[in-house]
Amino acid sequence: MPTSNENPIEKVQASYRQLATAATNLNAVSDALGTVVAELDSALKKLNLGIPSWVSFLGNPSDGPDYNYYQVGYDKVGGKWGIAVRRVWGNDFAPEREASEEWTFNDAPRWLRINAIDKIPDLIAELTKKTNETTIQLGNKLPKAKELATAITAVAKQCSPQSK
Repeated sequence: MPTSNENPIEKVQASYRQLATAATNLNAVSDALGTVVAELDSALKKLNLGIPSWVSFLGNPSDGPDYNYYQVGYDKVGGKWGIAVRRVWGNDFAPEREASEEWTFNDAPRWLRINAIDKIPDLIAELTKKTNETTIQLGNKLPKAKELATAITAVAKQCSPQSK
């Protein structure tokens, strides 16, 4: 416990040493979390989903008219698919002014990663739901796509220059 007779220089040096130890521990745990999330990212990338999905973990999208909320998701951020975190804010009366800021999970501020990690199971469930919905939608469009392809192929054969 510091005393009033303690030299301020010695006090700040001791405090800094404690801070350096705490920072080393923080960075080790943060790196370990980053490694785990990278493993999750790798597993999801192998599925080649290409379907973005987000779940809220702080705030509420329907708190309007002004809103400010945070989400964890799977999306393309910085040109790469992966687990990400975003903040969305705006006003229901000015939807054109909605804004967002996105980070890959490991680039998000630590306090957001701490809050987001508990929602990963919900994110996986939401991804499953959206994947199933997308499969149905694609399946419903397939007959029309086949019909169009058949029609275009027939016309293409008629319009192709004859080889001699």
